[in-house]
Amino acid sequence: MSPNNTAEPDILWAQRGAIQPGLLQQFRASVAHSFIIMTRRRRFALAAALTFLPALVPIMESFFGRSVYALMASELFTRLAEKLYIDLLSPLLGLFFATMLIAEDVELRTINYILTRPIRRGIWVLGRFTAFLLAAAPILLVSLAITAVACSVERQGFVLSNFTDLKLFFHYVAVQTIALAAYGAFSLFLGALTKRPIVYGVLLIYGWQRVAAFVPGVVDFLTIQKYIDGLKPVLATQRNLVEIQTALGTFQREVFAVGAVKALVVLLVLIGLFLGASALSLRTREFGGDKTAGS
Repeated sequence: MSPNNTAEPDILWAQRGAIQPGLLQQFRASVAHSFIIMTRRRRFALAAALTFLPALVPIMESFFGRSVYALMASELFTRLAEKLYIDLLSPLLGLFFATMLIAEDVELRTINYILTRPIRRGIWVLGRFTAFLLAAAPILLVSLAITAVACSVERQGFVLSNFTDLKLFFHYVAVQTIALAAYGAFSLFLGALTKRPIVYGVLLIYGWQRVAAFVPGVVDFLTIQKYIDGLKPVLATQRNLVEIQTALGTFQREVFAVGAVKALVVLLVLIGLFLGASALSLRTREFGGDKTAGS
């Protein structure tokens, strides 16, 4: 009998508990399901292989660049960490994986069956987003660590045993992870809202953000890249001026810097807004002609 001494058998109480699992159980189920599916795909191995390619750059540059023009280790690592890992690979992995977290189920028309399960939309979205971070963040971390070690081989100016250089490395790890989360949440939102998330993602991330960086004024404040740049080490590179090369000559546009604390707050707010909008989209968007029932 049930603990409340009602006439219902224990088996009905067990079934009722299974129908309405706790929030933590829902979250764990969403993370586990998405993580297993994501890591078993061939695209995961392909993305991992592409992510590890930048680690070959210091080795090749050290072998072919033995001259007075060869880059110092610190300068080479800074360029690779910022231009490749943070500005290129982080949004690329977001487009590669996060857009398909929801869009793939929509394309295969399995989203209706998933959303009829006893799980809250917000918990399901948060679980899938967490699975994306658990799968993609370690790849970038290991690749960046290998690159840092490769930069310090037979070079001067960057040694991980040095506290300053080690601090710089972990600074880039943190910025890289936040960038991955921001672009991942944005890509997840595109996958939940549009039918062609990768196309819109490429246009907005690699198109709009690049154009906004050179438009006079404060248009670049409407990009994710603006706030990620605010998290990068201040003394690593010069960021207050941007050179614009045109047919009439080379011009410099002053960049309005954003403090690290403000940039971090804005990015965290954007991540929350994108995830919330994704969950809301699942409650209002029609899939396959039939509107899914929300919980």
